[in-house]
Amino acid sequence: MKRLSRGLLALGLGLGALADLSCSRREAPAPPPATLSMHLLGEPATLDPTVVTEEDELRVVSMMFRPLVGIDRQLATTPALAKSWSVSPDARTYEFHLDPEATWDDGSRVTSDDVRFTIERVRDPKVNAASWSGLFEDLAGIETPDASTVRVRFTRPYAERILSFTLPIASAAAYGRAKSRAETDRAPAVSGPYRFASWEPNRSIRLTRRPDAGVGGFSEVVFRVIPDDGTRFKAGSRGELDEFRVSRDQRAAAEGNPEFMAKNRLLRVPQPLQVLLLWNVRHPFLEDPRVRRALSHAWSRSDAAKLLYPPDGASLVSGPFPPGVSANAPDVAPAAFDAALACRLLDEAGWKADAAGVRRKGGRKASLALLVKAGRRIDGNLAEILRSAYSQVGVELTILSLDAALCAQRAQAGEYDGYLTARFFLPPNFDPFPYYHSSQRAPRGQNTGFYSSAEADRLMEQAQLETDSEKRLGLYRLVHRVFAEDPPADFLWGADQYWGVSKRVDGVEISPIGLFHFLPGPLGWRPAPAAGR
Repeated sequence: MKRLSRGLLALGLGLGALADLSCSRREAPAPPPATLSMHLLGEPATLDPTVVTEEDELRVVSMMFRPLVGIDRQLATTPALAKSWSVSPDARTYEFHLDPEATWDDGSRVTSDDVRFTIERVRDPKVNAASWSGLFEDLAGIETPDASTVRVRFTRPYAERILSFTLPIASAAAYGRAKSRAETDRAPAVSGPYRFASWEPNRSIRLTRRPDAGVGGFSEVVFRVIPDDGTRFKAGSRGELDEFRVSRDQRAAAEGNPEFMAKNRLLRVPQPLQVLLLWNVRHPFLEDPRVRRALSHAWSRSDAAKLLYPPDGASLVSGPFPPGVSANAPDVAPAAFDAALACRLLDEAGWKADAAGVRRKGGRKASLALLVKAGRRIDGNLAEILRSAYSQVGVELTILSLDAALCAQRAQAGEYDGYLTARFFLPPNFDPFPYYHSSQRAPRGQNTGFYSSAEADRLMEQAQLETDSEKRLGLYRLVHRVFAEDPPADFLWGADQYWGVSKRVDGVEISPIGLFHFLPGPLGWRPAPAAGR
């Protein structure tokens, strides 16, 4: 269910090894004979770092690739492939100086040509780099005066520009010699401490530690594909996983299970996440904003949140930002359950109920298909709640449950009526432009619902140019208010996530964006004493 905000998704954006985790030419002692067992909710579609859009893909990619710039535990930018950088007074030119010890897994040096290649590839219309392409639309030029220096120029300033450079860097030479996409999608050349070893479809992906990766870490990382909540919980309880999600209804069972608590730590972890139901506004039923507003009033989100996230519920939102973010307009409340209002809005939009209570317009029935990922209990339960509620106001909802990879492909192409998903803001940049500006409609960008609002476009454009943080905040709140009247999605809630983490693993830290997606994150995890396996 978790889709990256430019990400990733998007997307992973601030991941990579710190200086002591960098891959260099220096010799290092052999790594400990230990395996880190991690999990994925679904089969990744690709390991190509430029095109990943899903959080599961990013979790694998982040162990293999270093970005130009990273994000640390306190969410500050930190060196990764770039040891240092500078910004011109007009905030249009960024100069990066690369780590001279950084290498690809074939021993060749990471150079400025790799950075240039990656950025040019992001801008290539033939490459579906939806998580990154919008960040480089105003690129003016790239200069590589030497192998260690990259100078990137833009036509205008952007307040959050540095976060554009958290993209993972790809090898120009590896892509140049690849004979097929399978080589780059499945077994890419890497700059991080772990390299690709094997992939069993719908079962597991195995990475092994590079011999030159330095001291610490694990000898291998195995990602197991386990979409089902119950199966995953049992595997973690038995000690077969070193990290795994624990749902709200599983938490009490975990705390009351001596075997679970003897093997694991139970952590409550924040997430930079917003759950939402994206609308495809090209659909004849959804093109009228009154219909989208009606659907938001057709069900009780507060009751659903308490049911799905016991015992403390979830934090409701009413716009495009996660809960607690200052960009949320304080005067816009989450949609209240009001079936009468929903029916009135549908009537005004011309969707009238027939004798059987089914709404029709021009011979067309009010019906939608909701895209959800298979195996997610909360997703499935929420979809059933929506189906029942919509039927009470005369709208038919069918549920299209697909495996993670196929669901992601359909969603990225905008091939859905409604899409139940979660947006991770990684890095923590809450700019709504990539998801809702008309210039970012799929396949060019991440506006996969094909939303378009001239007023919202104007405000988002102004916000991107505004360097004064308070003025930019005011513009974001105006965007929020526009979305309240002309919603691109039904914005739902955000919630913390419980995790089981094995006591066999040391070095686990929690940041405001969770266990992952910061430096060092899992790259800093190491076997606990006497925990070699």
